[in-house]
This record gives sequence, structure tokens and C-alpha cells, in this order.
Amino acid sequence: MHDRLRHCLLLAGFTLMLGGCATLPPLPPAPTTDEIVQMSKDGIPPAEIIQRMEESRALYPLKASELAKLREDGVSDEVIDYMQQTLIEAERAREAMRERDRMWMYGYPYYPGYPWGYWRRPFRY
Repeated sequence: MHDRLRHCLLLAGFTLMLGGCATLPPLPPAPTTDEIVQMSKDGIPPAEIIQRMEESRALYPLKASELAKLREDGVSDEVIDYMQQTLIEAERAREAMRERDRMWMYGYPYYPGYPWGYWRRPFRY
């Protein structure tokens, strides 16, 4: 009985160790803006360009003038809208994480009352 328990524990330990070694495959490289322009000129449909950007999880923090230049170079509105939407969603997610971290400090929504939760100003940036 004792040996059986030891074998089960060893098997569980090896399983956990091997699970820790598992890694995800690397993401494909993100297409550059020049590559996006070239794909658009080559007649690749916007859905395929967007799919490639989705697979690489690319973000494009471009200025309005750069987005206008992409439009002038023939990039479809769908692709440009996708570039902007993913950037907006990423920023919203970052802000939600920041807010969650701020609230964690006080144990939101169950923060202690005055004076225990207000002994310093935590939000200085």
C-alpha cells in the first residue's frame, strides 16, 4: 500500500513537471505597414489581410496622418478600421488591468473605512 501511494505521488509529480515544460508555438511575424500596402496592391482581399494581422496579434499605434497615407496607398477601409479597433481594445484592456490593480489595493468593493484605507495617496503618476 505504501509503495502504491509513493508511485502515485511520483507519477503526479512527473506529470506536473512535464506540464510546466509545455510552451505555446511562437506567433507568426506581424505584417509591417509596407507589407500591408503591398498586399493591398497585389489584390489580396481585406479579410485575408485582417486574418494575418489577427494571427500575429499585431497592434499598430499609427498617427492619423499615417492612417490617411495608408488609405491613399490603397489599403481598404476594413483593414484600417481593424487596425484602429484592435488598438482601442488593447488600450481598454490595459486600463481595465490598471483599474483592477488600483482597486485590489483596498480590496474593492469591501475596503475598510476611514482611516485605515486612506493613510496615503496611492494614485500618483
